[in-house]
Amino acid sequence: MSIEKLLKQMEDYRSRREQRDNRPEWLVDFIKCAAELFEPLTNVGRVGYECQGHERGWTVCMYLGTTEIIGGPKDGQIEHASFSVDLTRLTNLFKKIDRLEWYSVANDKEASFDDATRSVLSVHGCVEDSQDVQLELLHAPPRFVGPGFKLRGVDLTQC
Repeated sequence: MSIEKLLKQMEDYRSRREQRDNRPEWLVDFIKCAAELFEPLTNVGRVGYECQGHERGWTVCMYLGTTEIIGGPKDGQIEHASFSVDLTRLTNLFKKIDRLEWYSVANDKEASFDDATRSVLSVHGCVEDSQDVQLELLHAPPRFVGPGFKLRGVDLTQC
């Protein structure tokens, strides 16, 4: 394949991908502002999210990605990032809050989560132009989401 055809194919793919994004601009801005509030407690983290529109508004789930260790004694281990979120600044993203809830849920039998306990902060309210948003901050990404980073481990037995 020629370089011209490859570049055209990449441009077509990018154009199709941009057309699939049906999120309104105010929601994109809201997500960016909420992502800025995640503060990793150690190392670095990448904020991931999912959005779903429905008849009552939007649901946005956000989380800090995991890191996969490559090589060394922890090879293949997935580490969740510890983080904090300034709740005052988070609530200021809303014009009106209807509910603010925190859940700590044990999931001993549910295979979709790695951890026995999960924690979710849920904020229901209105943002830009009376748009309803349910924002959920997850303690860790859902299982189907791959690691956000890969970290090369060090095998100390080789030194």
